[in-house]
Amino acid sequence: MAPVRSTLPIICSVLEKIAVSPLRFTLDVLLLDVLRNYKATRCRVQPATTLPIIIFLQLVGLVTGQFRITPPNNPVIGVIGNEVTLPCQVEVTAMPEQFSIQWTFTGNSKNIDVVVYDRRKTDTSVLEDQAYQGRTNFFPSELNKGNVSLHLKNIMILDKGKYTCSVFFEQWYDAVVVYLEVAAKGDESLVSLDGHTGQGIGVTCKSRGWFPEPKVVWLNSKGQPRHEAVTTQNVKTSSGFFDVMSSMRVEPGSDKEVTCSIINNLLNAGCESRVQISDVFFPSTSPWMTAFLVILFLDIAVFAATGYKLTRSFKETRKAVTSKKAILAGKCSLKMVRISPRHKKSRTLF
Repeated sequence: MAPVRSTLPIICSVLEKIAVSPLRFTLDVLLLDVLRNYKATRCRVQPATTLPIIIFLQLVGLVTGQFRITPPNNPVIGVIGNEVTLPCQVEVTAMPEQFSIQWTFTGNSKNIDVVVYDRRKTDTSVLEDQAYQGRTNFFPSELNKGNVSLHLKNIMILDKGKYTCSVFFEQWYDAVVVYLEVAAKGDESLVSLDGHTGQGIGVTCKSRGWFPEPKVVWLNSKGQPRHEAVTTQNVKTSSGFFDVMSSMRVEPGSDKEVTCSIINNLLNAGCESRVQISDVFFPSTSPWMTAFLVILFLDIAVFAATGYKLTRSFKETRKAVTSKKAILAGKCSLKMVRISPRHKKSRTLF
């Protein structure tokens, strides 16, 4: 009697879960609930019903072994704004007349019943959650072959997460989990020159609309990563996408071909922009700058020589004028000395 009572809490957990939501429980949730309640000591099921319960569970176990859902090997990647198919294939020759399919989303701290397809009633019903209204559909011609995959249209960032495909027959149930990753390739990148920075030239690469956060790589003419210091900013917008801006400085004497490569690793895709910087843009090696400096130096030399010559000529002219004045002054003095005796003599004669 002890072994039966020890298994009672587990059985109670299973039955309570089934009773509360016969359509919505999934195998992983069911097992978790069983383990969590393993140490339970009380149950609403009476011990007298233990044996029928055990027989019921054994029958369920036998029935569930007849069919199986093939799980996908890898996560599904969908491009934002496009369409994607979440695979779910039941290994069966032909589906029974009555069955139901439920796709459930788990992510962003939410659990949503994306769509429920129920063919166990007289009228087949399809119920969509409001967040997925008009964006889901099955493949009607493939349902009888066991293809219960979900076709999701107009993919959004919020669609990223875990999806559970649950299939219910009259006496059979199974479920698989499909992970959906979403991604977006941004606009074509644009490389621009920012002007002189020290002796080098600043270069900036910009692009918008990436998801998830992309990687930026600067390459040289051989397609190899450059070794200059790079500053990259990925800004998340209100819509959830990322805008990219990356900057670096090209120094004189380095490889003048610059390529900005932005990569979305999830899509294994990206874009590149290339620019070839001519030597004329570098201030230290520019031919026109050298010519300008040479001309400026020659102009200064000519002005200096002209100034020196004018100054020397002015000094010589001034010196000559001074000498001439001195000579004239000397002659006048000599003439006065010669005239003076004559004046005196003439005064004596009269």
